[in-house]
Amino acid sequence: MASTDYTLYYNTWSVYSQMVLLTFAFRGQPKDAQTEMAIKKQEVDIFKGAQVEEVPVLTNSHVLPKPIADSLDITYHIAKHYPSLLPEEKKHEIIELLRKPAEAYAQKAAVEAKIAQPGISERYRKALEFKMTIVQNEKINGVTPTEIETQKRNTTTVLDKIVKLYDSASGPWLWGRTSPTALDVHLAIFLARLHDVGHAVLVPEPLVAFYHMTRETKEWGNVYQGRKTIIGV
Repeated sequence: MASTDYTLYYNTWSVYSQMVLLTFAFRGQPKDAQTEMAIKKQEVDIFKGAQVEEVPVLTNSHVLPKPIADSLDITYHIAKHYPSLLPEEKKHEIIELLRKPAEAYAQKAAVEAKIAQPGISERYRKALEFKMTIVQNEKINGVTPTEIETQKRNTTTVLDKIVKLYDSASGPWLWGRTSPTALDVHLAIFLARLHDVGHAVLVPEPLVAFYHMTRETKEWGNVYQGRKTIIGV
């Protein structure tokens, strides 16, 4: 029986929620029986009183002094219990690379995809359009062509660093490991999001194989259930 029961508040279409859900799915073996985690999942509707920024949130009144409301912090907390996610010899490199990818433009694309859905109510559409205004003004700085090109260059820079860590001949995961780290998990979702928003061309060829490999795992299938990373594609 798990010693610590948590509640994870998430939304299916929040990329940050997906990162936490897939990290837990790939958690591996616990450090010991006492540190094994049990997580109850509670879905939050981000268009009925909540925002994308409010999920995921991990709570446990007995263990946590306050809820954890950042996807990376939740990832690190899970990794304390499941050390294969953050192996000591790669810890600093993984943490540094996990900070890099930005998702603001992908968030805009997710909202756009929802607005484009046929059959949604006018009230819902207006709510989405209002959310798009917030995303546009506060998250993406207008999404000017210059900003988009900057984000593409940043993505290419990060992926060029990561691709050097991948050698499928040595093992299925980064550094030739036989089990995924937290970086593998977040990378898989980042690559999938690039595909889903029409930027697959930014993915280096070796990481295309990595992307397809992760999508064929049972862990990916259990989390995504055949869905894309964004709605409406």
